[in-house]
Amino acid sequence: MSESVARKLKMGQRLNWACYIGLLVLFAVWNLFLEGGSLALWILQTAPLLLVLPGMLKQRYRSYLWLCLILLVYICASIVDVMMAGRGWQDGALLVLSLTLFFSAMMTSRWQRMV
Repeated sequence: MSESVARKLKMGQRLNWACYIGLLVLFAVWNLFLEGGSLALWILQTAPLLLVLPGMLKQRYRSYLWLCLILLVYICASIVDVMMAGRGWQDGALLVLSLTLFFSAMMTSRWQRMV
């Protein structure tokens, strides 16, 4: 069982990093390169995600749990934005990345405690 959990943990960590970096890149492109973005909004969107980065680098399961809590705000906001008429592709991308990161972070924290 431990070998299977270790494999799942490794896969979950890769998915976490891919979605985490994807969110940071999305916010950078959205706010720094596209029309209507601003530096202040970029800082406001990325600062909460960067708070858990040191713990994620040290593989602490509580950091993944805090990340899940932070992601709930992004998920709620992106669901509202996706349902509004005339919104761009960024809102859909934010929703998909946030949900994927939420579930993978939740499972990664669980798998870390099992190994």
